[in-house]
Amino acid sequence: MSPVVLILVIVGADRLLSGGRPRVLQPVTRRWLATRPRLLAWIRSAPVTYGYLAILFVTSWVLASASGRLGDRLLLAQSTNLHQLARDPVRVLLSSAFWLSDAGGLLLWAALLSMVLAPVERRVGSWRLGIVFAIGHIGATLLTAAGLWTVLRFDPSELSVVNARDVGASYGFFAVAAAMTYCLAPRLRFAYASVLLISVATVAAISHTFTDFGHLIAVLLGFGCYGLVRGHSALPPIDLRYPSSGGVAWTGARD
Repeated sequence: MSPVVLILVIVGADRLLSGGRPRVLQPVTRRWLATRPRLLAWIRSAPVTYGYLAILFVTSWVLASASGRLGDRLLLAQSTNLHQLARDPVRVLLSSAFWLSDAGGLLLWAALLSMVLAPVERRVGSWRLGIVFAIGHIGATLLTAAGLWTVLRFDPSELSVVNARDVGASYGFFAVAAAMTYCLAPRLRFAYASVLLISVATVAAISHTFTDFGHLIAVLLGFGCYGLVRGHSALPPIDLRYPSSGGVAWTGARD
């Protein structure tokens, strides 16, 4: 389902339920009208996360509307591959975070951002979230590119990576996911950090792709953001298991 069709379905369902007709849907309508204000408050409480998601929606819509060849050209123009980093580093470092290589993955990213970025933003604030995300995205991109450049100096057989398609939110996301460790209850931090680190390290060791090594670097950078995240909120530790009754914040102890 394309992003535009998805939005039209959601808006259409909201209009239908808000209108109170047909009568057979009134139980659903009552539930929706009770839930909608909480959902809107939930979104407003994490403006950077959902503003970023809105931009991803627009770029995914553009990508889905373009032909295959034009879509590839758009993504290559925004990619942080070695060619583009050498040619226009500042532009691609910024723009690459706002495009997804597969427009069909937008729903998955909406769920991931809601589960990780939004709770962290509510806890530590919007600008700290933005800094951690930027550290992960820019830092992992540059370190991965440096590694690729070094490898190519000794083994030029992999020249295809020079013009590889490399865009997306994953480096910034993994950095925030790692930094979220410091927002958890103390008894859960070690287990959460261990599972996250072992998971990305295992994938990188099996796949041997530069993107997965970038994910590992992003996680390590996120762990290094202790000073930005820890101790900057009066909120209790994040808990994914027990949403608050108001639906705006997650409270308690989180895994």
